Amino acid sequence: MKFVNVGNALKVTCVGFAAGVILRVVQMLYFFDYDTGFYTDGGVAAWISLGVPAAAGLLAAWMCFRSRRAFGPYVSRPNGWAGAASLLSGVLLLVSGAVQAWELRGSAPEAYRVLHPLFVVCCFLFGLTQLWAAWGFFRGKTLWRKAPLLYLLGTLWGAFYVILVYVYYARSSSLVENLFAVLGGVCTLLALFYLCKLLSGVDEAGAAKRLFVTGIFAVVLQFTYTCSNLALFLLGRTYLGEIPPAMQLGAMGVALFLLVFLVTFRKYSLVRSPKDAAEPSPRRYRSS
Repeated sequence: MKFVNVGNALKVTCVGFAAGVILRVVQMLYFFDYDTGFYTDGGVAAWISLGVPAAAGLLAAWMCFRSRRAFGPYVSRPNGWAGAASLLSGVLLLVSGAVQAWELRGSAPEAYRVLHPLFVVCCFLFGLTQLWAAWGFFRGKTLWRKAPLLYLLGTLWGAFYVILVYVYYARSSSLVENLFAVLGGVCTLLALFYLCKLLSGVDEAGAAKRLFVTGIFAVVLQFTYTCSNLALFLLGRTYLGEIPPAMQLGAMGVALFLLVFLVTFRKYSLVRSPKDAAEPSPRRYRSS
């Protein structure tokens, strides 16, 4: 089927998270009681706001799986969009870490004094990594040849994010809120792990395929959740979910970077693979 390709999968992903953001903002504006913290429609609108992006993610992931022959190694070329997204996410991670560090100055529970400071350190390290990677994306240089495991810092950030969300912040009375928070964090962690494998040259075709699947779910869940919460804040609603807004700001920047990376990977690094070994291999771009 001509419809089943990676390009259309990314279009479905964009439609899914955009629809999810709109549906969740509408649901929180008109079907949520801010005084009691409960839904006014029994949670129907909340499940729809989760189901629509999740269904889009499933469809997009299936389309990527059917197009798995097209995935190959990452091609280093000047990539302004990925560079801008990496730069933005790096700045947001540094801001997120600075705000959290400021908030931890006061008295905090003993448990918060262990995991949260470590997460703040990860925010700074991953933020600096994103800034350094942005220079490589803009120049089209393969920075990962000198530091092939650089993005393990991103994986470490994602691991601490999931731990903090699961232990401290997945306590909402709404199952939908908890699913958005936990599943979005897990998918972001997996996407960063496969991005590390892809950029370090380990099983590049397999890592690229899995990066698309997990990255798509990171976008439709993580980006939908954090973007809608911050949009509600800008609309004058004080409810931001259980996760602190500083953490959500950094997570939103990472999810946005993953989306832009997937779109630009499709532009530069996808190839038409032969259906059988007898056909000639497709021409690939040379790495810079």
